Amino acid sequence: MSISAPRYVQGPVVRVSRSSRTFAIFEREFRRRATLGPLFIIALTWFIVIIWVVTTVYFATLTGGSIRSSFEAPYESAIWGLLLLIVTAAVGAGSLADDLGSRAITLYLSRPIRLADYLVGKASAVGVWLLIASVGPECVAAGVSAALGFTSTSTALVVVGAAFAVGLVMAVFFTGIALALSSVTRRSLYAGVAIFGTVLSVTAAVSVVSGITGNADLLYASLASNTQGIAEAAFGLPAPYATDPVWSAGLMVATGVVLAFLAWLRLSRIEVVGE
Repeated sequence: MSISAPRYVQGPVVRVSRSSRTFAIFEREFRRRATLGPLFIIALTWFIVIIWVVTTVYFATLTGGSIRSSFEAPYESAIWGLLLLIVTAAVGAGSLADDLGSRAITLYLSRPIRLADYLVGKASAVGVWLLIASVGPECVAAGVSAALGFTSTSTALVVVGAAFAVGLVMAVFFTGIALALSSVTRRSLYAGVAIFGTVLSVTAAVSVVSGITGNADLLYASLASNTQGIAEAAFGLPAPYATDPVWSAGLMVATGVVLAFLAWLRLSRIEVVGE
């Protein structure tokens, strides 16, 4: 029997893929926003929209009104946009600001994580929360209405598709706003106030100036008018629309992408500490 010294062999270091790193950032950010405040706001949004839609559809069946118009009703009101704006401030204000304030972003980017992967993970988390808040209640309302016999299953499926179409545009737009404004401050409170104030002030100013001058083209800068135009087309309501839905959707998506790019430019100036 022989005794030999143990051998210590270091295994190869396996680097995870970019998609895995991006998903890890997404998962962490998504879980970090699942706190009482954002969940309460999202639950409140669901409650208001579901009760609103189901009640409107029920009365439409009694009066012979348009069922699709009843499903589209929340988008006609400023309340829906206001609720989604509050959700954006709750889930998106701290997306970048928290990491900037704690300097955690330097640790993120000093590892083999690219800035684009970091931003995609953050944007995906914010976007998913916005989709849950904007698409979820309309889908539930459509299911409840179909289950109660207020509408047919085919109409409910059309409503679900229309809700996803509107929700995707809104998610891209609001995610871009959240990333851009969250990247310029180290405090999520300031970013939340900026998100809320910027959108409301622009929408109010555009509505006032458009009403005074009679220039309808200015409505393309209004969140309420763009949302109404996109929703009316998505739900199959007859023209004329508040704004051209194709132009409105394209403008809002382009705005969200440009704002996300500005956030990338802002973060690219941060000095990263090497490992």
